[in-house]
Amino acid sequence: MYSIGELAKLSHSTVRTLRYYDEIELLTPSHLSDGGHRYYEEVDVIKLHYIKALKEMGFSLTSIRQMLEHQHLSHKEALAMQLKMLELEKERIEQRTSSIRFLLQVSEFEELTNWKDVFKRFQMNSSPTPMEVYEKIWTNHFSKDEVQSLKQLPRIGDDTETMKGYTALIHDIRQNIDIDITSPEAQALAERWLSLTKTIFQGNTTLAQKVWDKQKETKGNIGMYQFDSDIVNFIERAFAYYYKINYEKE
Repeated sequence: MYSIGELAKLSHSTVRTLRYYDEIELLTPSHLSDGGHRYYEEVDVIKLHYIKALKEMGFSLTSIRQMLEHQHLSHKEALAMQLKMLELEKERIEQRTSSIRFLLQVSEFEELTNWKDVFKRFQMNSSPTPMEVYEKIWTNHFSKDEVQSLKQLPRIGDDTETMKGYTALIHDIRQNIDIDITSPEAQALAERWLSLTKTIFQGNTTLAQKVWDKQKETKGNIGMYQFDSDIVNFIERAFAYYYKINYEKE
């Protein structure tokens, strides 16, 4: 037989852990001395290694106890159960990750400054709008081919280089919102905007301009993100000057 200290050393566990397993009736000692000392037999050692192996695979202590209580559960069934649990957890993590990424990007777009604004925005977008809703709106303003192109556009919350560049650009515009639009800094921002627009719309600048115009015409009610007036004003003025000095002189 092994004392609790000997078993802890043998199994590379801790006495505290073994006492806890006893408290939750996951691994109870085979014998208790008159003085209350715990002693374990070989069968307990095997059971402990079984518990440690299942923990290493990711099973919770609750799941392990259920498995020990229902020995009819085969190793394949147990692993399949754990795989399903991990898949569900992965899905929950991906959903939370997407929500946080969405809020970070919107924080740049809208300059959210406090938790109240963040929570309000989160409640407004607790679940993504189905693409079918956007399609229905777009068909009132765009052709079938244009709608198909719009469906391929990046969306806020996407983890792509395009959205990272888009978010960074809006941040930089907001930081320079009051500079002279004829300055090199403003023109560099206008050039980045043009380059990013071409990337997002896959070179279809005609559609990009149509979307921009429809956004203004419908006051943002076409299922596209609507920037605040300061951002819109800066982009239009900076790009108008950029176009003038780079294209009109040709």
